[in-house]
Amino acid sequence: MNKIRRSILVKLYFLVGSLIIVIFFIIYNNSLLVKSREEGQIIPRFFAKFLTISTYENIEGKLVQLIFNEVIQKIDYPIIVTNKNNIPQQWKNLPVPNKKFEDLSDEEKLLLMKTIKIMERKYSHIKLTIPQSNKIISYIYYGESNTMKRLKFLPYFEFLVMLIFIAVGIFGVIYVQQGEKRSLWVALAKETAHQFGTPLSSLMGWMDILKIKTKDCPNSQAIREIIDNATIDIDNLKRTAFRFGKIGSTIKLKQSSMEKMIQETIEYFKPRLPQFGSKIYLNYINHLERDDYLFDPDLMKWVLENLIKNAIDAMRNTSGNISIITFDDTSDKYVHIQVRDEGKGIPTNMYKKIFDTGVTTKNRGWGLGLSLAKRIVEEFHKGKIYVLESTKNQGTAIEVLLPKETRRQEFKRTRVQDNKSSRGQEENADAVK
Repeated sequence: MNKIRRSILVKLYFLVGSLIIVIFFIIYNNSLLVKSREEGQIIPRFFAKFLTISTYENIEGKLVQLIFNEVIQKIDYPIIVTNKNNIPQQWKNLPVPNKKFEDLSDEEKLLLMKTIKIMERKYSHIKLTIPQSNKIISYIYYGESNTMKRLKFLPYFEFLVMLIFIAVGIFGVIYVQQGEKRSLWVALAKETAHQFGTPLSSLMGWMDILKIKTKDCPNSQAIREIIDNATIDIDNLKRTAFRFGKIGSTIKLKQSSMEKMIQETIEYFKPRLPQFGSKIYLNYINHLERDDYLFDPDLMKWVLENLIKNAIDAMRNTSGNISIITFDDTSDKYVHIQVRDEGKGIPTNMYKKIFDTGVTTKNRGWGLGLSLAKRIVEEFHKGKIYVLESTKNQGTAIEVLLPKETRRQEFKRTRVQDNKSSRGQEENADAVK
């Protein structure tokens, strides 16, 4: 249900988001066009009225009043109006008080004159003359309007908005895909555990029946050994089913011995090494400052088993050592678990790909082992797993990092929950009494 909801939300995001962006840009562009049209009509209206007063005798006085009413009062960008001698008479949208030029300070006068030079160089200016005599009576200097500035940066702004929109959309799609993968993993794990459960229970029952039925047989000892070996294999299958069941449920980390977990994993592999037809030795080098850490021993055993199996496959038909090394890092943030082999190595371009689902370099197998290991380490333990180094025909080192601080916090949280549950049990017991 959550997966469907997330997918619908992503589709709504693209649909509604696209409509909002289009409507926003239409309104924004239209407002800029209206503003630009209004600004464009100021100068033509001014010239039309200027022509009507150009025959008056006191033209300069009327011109100043006309410029003030028709131009200066209606614009929102810097403007300076001078007389024929280029002395400022009126100005607006500048950091200079609006009073007579003669009453300004020297700094303010200098600022106005510098602004005139800048406007003359960077932008255009208007020269007002009497039509009959071409006599210059005034100059109008102006800067860039806010509308033009906004129009100039509009393409960049639109590009940035679309970029952010697409980036958020891609993030949403990736999030949905990851959610679907997680849901698939959980469903697969639950179904696998369920499918294993019933036949394994039945097989264990048949093993018990066989033990009873063959008790008085002539070759009962040999048959008993076969039954015991089959029971061990069934126990291994039960353990695998139990692990799959954990993958599909909420994991509760607990305080466990790191050394014990690794030693049990090594002991599991030692009797199985001869079947690979080569002399492979498993070594454990422990440099940890303490032994107890908060992790799930069953799942971490699964991680180690997958890493050791891959190391054995890499050393097939050769001899050498597989070393498991544990130590604390200098920052005391992580526990390091390294699995080093002396096998054929991993190509550099496969360092990250080997942890993807379905990727394998072997002739058989589904490519799920390292993908499961990555999920267990990174999602359940909030750690990291990666190829530390690899050299062709010399060996590979894969490292697992488990964060100490995160685990301590989780342990505190788990301990509080355990205390609450124990208090609840005590209260229930008191109530029964």
